[in-house]
Amino acid sequence: KIVIFKNMEYLNLDKLTLVILSYNRHGYLKRTIKYWSNYDVKLMILDGSDVRLEDSCLEAKNIKYIHNTRGIHNRFLSTIDLIDTEFMMLAGDDEFYLPSALSSCIKFLKNEPTYYSCGGRALAFGHDGKNYFGFEPYPKLKDLSLDSNDPMERIFKHFSVYVPAHVYSVMRSSKWNIICNNIFKKKYAFDSSDELQIEFLVMVSGKSKIIPHLLWMRNREVPSILEKNPQFRSPQIGEWWFAKKNENEKKDFLKKMKKACDEISTNQNSPLTENKILMLFELYISKPVFKKNPLKRIVNFFQIQKKKLTKFIIGRDQIRFSSIIDK
Repeated sequence: KIVIFKNMEYLNLDKLTLVILSYNRHGYLKRTIKYWSNYDVKLMILDGSDVRLEDSCLEAKNIKYIHNTRGIHNRFLSTIDLIDTEFMMLAGDDEFYLPSALSSCIKFLKNEPTYYSCGGRALAFGHDGKNYFGFEPYPKLKDLSLDSNDPMERIFKHFSVYVPAHVYSVMRSSKWNIICNNIFKKKYAFDSSDELQIEFLVMVSGKSKIIPHLLWMRNREVPSILEKNPQFRSPQIGEWWFAKKNENEKKDFLKKMKKACDEISTNQNSPLTENKILMLFELYISKPVFKKNPLKRIVNFFQIQKKKLTKFIIGRDQIRFSSIIDK
């Protein structure tokens, strides 16, 4: 069991929609629905499973269930104009997000209108058949604050020491339709292309902050879909980016990213050109793990000030693991 003690402070969760992706894991999906059954948060479930889920749990008034087997991009596009809450967040079907931290993220964004995204710290959990284990999967989230008024400076800082900080964060819903329209109408054949585009465009949309609360409980009980099916994995971005055969595709990618930036940016004094977007992505690619060929260009836009580390505190939720919830 996972025991969550409800608190009246969580009432602002009715301003949040969780967009939950699922694929052939109805056991985990039902577990997630049960987890949120006592809260006012809205659930938008994008289920690409081979078979539609038929269960009484979908009868709850806070759930919108969309069964669509035409691919993840088509499922994302189906969310356009359907989110009617002030805030939204992408979520996995097998993971947990602590209500107190979500509430704190919403409170932060309400008090800080220049911020577009707010997230928290992550903890991975699993079970080896005998014992539970946990570890911190993304230590770079600690004290992450991308608070420059210039979107290019924010992206530079983020891509210099990258960590997936925004895909699973609370975002303002106002620009989600633009992000969807500009990302999910075309798939580019490199690993994590959707994630990187979302991370980039969130930075264009506004400032972001990771607050020192435990927000994201990442499930490591089972391997991911790509871990189980490595044949579906795309090449790393560096391999794709520098391949001559992909030159036209890369130009199309930069053109579409430029169009999205123009639609989203609130800072027209410093527009992001295709050349700037290219250099920012090559900054990301220049990290050794992604590097295909040595970069001749040295990107040196700004000096980044290191922030003092803040204390990592767990939210007010009290959690007790006594057994794995039935799959």
